[in-house]
Amino acid sequence: MKNVNLLLILASLCAMTSAPMLAAQDTHEHEENAEHQNHEAAGEHEEGEHEEGEQHGGHEESESAHVEISANMAEQTGIRSREAGDGTLIRTLVSYGKLTLDPDSIVHIRARFPGQIVNVNAGLGDSVEAGDRLITVESNDSLQTYTVTTPISGTVLERNANLGGVAAEQTLFTIVPLDTLLAELKIFPGQRQQVAPGQMVRIDTGDTQIDASIRDILPQGDDSPYVIARVQIDNSDGLLAPGRLVTGHIVVERMEAPLVIERRALQSLDNSQVVFIHEGNAFEARPVELGLTDGEFVEVLSGLRAGERYVVDNSYLIKADIEKSGAEHAH
Repeated sequence: MKNVNLLLILASLCAMTSAPMLAAQDTHEHEENAEHQNHEAAGEHEEGEHEEGEQHGGHEESESAHVEISANMAEQTGIRSREAGDGTLIRTLVSYGKLTLDPDSIVHIRARFPGQIVNVNAGLGDSVEAGDRLITVESNDSLQTYTVTTPISGTVLERNANLGGVAAEQTLFTIVPLDTLLAELKIFPGQRQQVAPGQMVRIDTGDTQIDASIRDILPQGDDSPYVIARVQIDNSDGLLAPGRLVTGHIVVERMEAPLVIERRALQSLDNSQVVFIHEGNAFEARPVELGLTDGEFVEVLSGLRAGERYVVDNSYLIKADIEKSGAEHAH
C-alpha cells in the first residue's frame, strides 16, 4: 500500500513539472507559426505592392504619351494643327546678291532744240507721271518756247537743268521707275549647271519674301569667277531700295511625296522625333520615321497616316507639359 501511494505521489510531481514545459513549447510553436504567417502575409503584401507599382508605372507611361488640353486653352496658347497629306518637296540652291535699278528702264531726257531754260517744274527725287512737264525751254532759233515732258512714270534720279541755264545736248533729267527692281545674284562655277533663265526663285530681303523667276544670266567681264542671275522684283509698294542685300533660293528640283508634314512641327522626345497627334482634346506624342526634306517640309515614311491632324504651331508647349507630367510622376 505504501508503494502504491509513493507511485501516485511521484506521478503527480511529474505531471506538475511537465505541464509548464508543454505550455511553453505550445506557446513557442504558436509564436513561430504566427511569425511565419505574418512574414508570409508581409511577403504577399510586398509582392502585391510591387505589382501595383508595375501597373502604376504602366499608367505613367500611358499618361506621359499624351495630354488633355481644352479647345479654349489651345486657342489661347496658339496651339494649332493641320491635316497631314501629300505634298511637293522643293530642293533649292542658295545664292547671295543685292537689289539694283533695272538699266533697261532708265530714261535719259534731253532738249529737242538748244535754248534757254525759262521754267523748271521737277526737282531731284520728285515722283513724276508719264506726260508731266519737266522744264520749259525758249528755242535759240525760233525764240518760241516749248516744254520737255517725261515719257514714263518714275523718280527723278538726276537733274542737270536750272532756271536760266542752257539746254543743249546734255542729259537734263534721268528718270527711273522704282516699282520694278532687279535682284542680281552671284552664281559660282559649282552652281552654274543647275541655274537657267526661267527658274523660279524666292528672294529673301530680311523683311519679306518675294517669289519671282530668273530673267537672264549675264557673264562678268572683269575675270570674275561668277556670273550674275538677274531676277525682276515687283516693288509697286515702294518698300525696297537699290543696294539692299538679299538671299536667293533658286528652285532646282521638285519631288512629289505621298505624305509630308511641316518640319517645324517636329519635337525631340525620349530620343525620338515625334509629332503630336490632335484628336478632340487629346494630344498624343507619335514617333515618326522621316525621309527627304527641303528644309520647310519633310517626308514621313511611317508613324503617321494621311488625314490625321498634327500640331504645327507651338508644339513645344505640349512637349513641356508632357515632360513636366513625367517628372511629377517620377517623384
